[in-house]
Amino acid sequence: MVKTLINLGLFQLGWLVCVLGGNLYAAAYTLLALVLHHWLVLDNRREWLLIAAAVVVGCLWDIAMAQSGVIRYDGGILAGIPPWLVCLWLLFATTFSHSLFWLRAFPWLAALMAAVFGPASYWFGSQLADAELREPLLGSLAVMAVGWGLLFPLALQLAANLKSTVRSSNEYPAQS
Repeated sequence: MVKTLINLGLFQLGWLVCVLGGNLYAAAYTLLALVLHHWLVLDNRREWLLIAAAVVVGCLWDIAMAQSGVIRYDGGILAGIPPWLVCLWLLFATTFSHSLFWLRAFPWLAALMAAVFGPASYWFGSQLADAELREPLLGSLAVMAVGWGLLFPLALQLAANLKSTVRSSNEYPAQS
């Protein structure tokens, strides 16, 4: 339970740092959070593969949304998205095997929650950062809802597959 709370706290604080602090603060916080995640939360080293895959897919999704005009970011752009958003994906990916892992047993709930809270996060973030959701706003939010509703349950399934592979190989101890 302590690992779960640490993981959730690192992500929630990270969301604020990334959105409000910009690229430099996001990078510094993300580095610190990943070190803490490694030492205090990580169950197995293979989780880094899941995190890397989630960051790549998440960034590609955000690049597609930026390129299609669903959202626009100002300043410090990497292929259409700011570096702080890459940091945010790194932090979010650490939750798939920990604080959000319980949702893997309820894929329909994971999809529904992602379809609501994913776009809400972008909307709130756009009010605080140099980002703008394009008009019509409901259309942009709907596109995000569909993407999040599909991608998030898939990420949780990948996390579950990773945990079952690790447990069956007895390479690492089971999660406590």
